[in-house]
Amino acid sequence: MAELEQSGLDRAGFPLPDEVWSVLACFLVCELATIGRDGVPQTWPAVPLLLPDRGQVLLTTSIGFPVKAANIRRNPRVSLLWSDPTGSGLSAPPSVLVQGHATVDDDVATWNDDLARHWRRVREVQPASRRFTAPPLRGFLDWYFMRLLIRVAPRRVSWWAGGDTSRVPMVRELPDEC
Repeated sequence: MAELEQSGLDRAGFPLPDEVWSVLACFLVCELATIGRDGVPQTWPAVPLLLPDRGQVLLTTSIGFPVKAANIRRNPRVSLLWSDPTGSGLSAPPSVLVQGHATVDDDVATWNDDLARHWRRVREVQPASRRFTAPPLRGFLDWYFMRLLIRVAPRRVSWWAGGDTSRVPMVRELPDEC
């Protein structure tokens, strides 16, 4: 599949069928769900960065919006849903749900290799974000670039052919080392 080759990612860390991998590699955003203090799920759009060599999906949150991190520190169970194919170049892809355990790095990061890859991905999928990362606006938004890194280790992947969630999904359990 051309989109898999173009992704440039080694998929060995995510032993999944091509149709699922295509979604993970090509969709621009996913929805992150965490469990709030009151036990109710809370969901946000997120730009995922696949790190299959580590068996992780990397997400970030600004220190100005730490609710995701606080929720994960209380309860590490999370889910990521890839359901909107807009801009992916895929036609009739499956919807993909990844359930796993997340950790939040202890340190606030302003720049490292993972963040460099993250910001490149954000600029790629959200071209309008470029105006906020250049002077003079960036000087007013320094707090936004101070990030907490969220690392999701997938444990179960479910997918629905053609995005039809009224059908029974296919499910793959992943080993702990993924």
